[in-house]
Amino acid sequence: MKWSETAWEKAGPVFEKIITHPFVLGLASGSLPEEKFMYYIRQDALYLEEYTRAMALLASRFGNPQITGKFLEYATSNLDSEQELHERYLSDRRRTEASPTCLLCSSHLWRQVSAAPLEVALASVLPCFAVYARTGRHIYSTAVLQDNPYRQWIEVYAGSGFEAPSDSLVELCDSYAEGVRDSLREEMTEAFVTGVRLEWMFWDSAYKMEKWEI
Repeated sequence: MKWSETAWEKAGPVFEKIITHPFVLGLASGSLPEEKFMYYIRQDALYLEEYTRAMALLASRFGNPQITGKFLEYATSNLDSEQELHERYLSDRRRTEASPTCLLCSSHLWRQVSAAPLEVALASVLPCFAVYARTGRHIYSTAVLQDNPYRQWIEVYAGSGFEAPSDSLVELCDSYAEGVRDSLREEMTEAFVTGVRLEWMFWDSAYKMEKWEI
């Protein structure tokens, strides 16, 4: 069994909670309150800034320039699509304070790409690609698209332009998982599952419009 198949098997219960979360269901039906969606978009834009820099750092850790180039190519392909999406919805660029969950996600990301073994770092960044690709496909298959205010969001994440880079990163993770010791492979799986949990937390925090309590 490929590493990615094992990882998805472990993360399956968490992913089920993602696609049944009120935020995701609201996107599909178009009934999600606009203020919750805009909260999400602003926090996602903040996280994307950190993610872009973190991916550049991770790319620098590959010993093979060819792999580095390929990694940056499909990483930036997804990031460009997301940035364009943010620009469509964000008419103003006022600075937003990072929520506790956004800060947690960013801090975890930096810790992984800078200090974890390369294989584990790769598994840590995979959920941002793979979870969104799967969630996008799921939403598209169940969505009411006509007059849905979130149709553009749905179509970006359900499109082949987002799915292809995600598939490439899955293949890269699988190739790095081949032949490694069992304990390292388990670390990769744990890192992936943690990342999927954080994706759930991100959407949940947007639905609750999370604020700092003090």
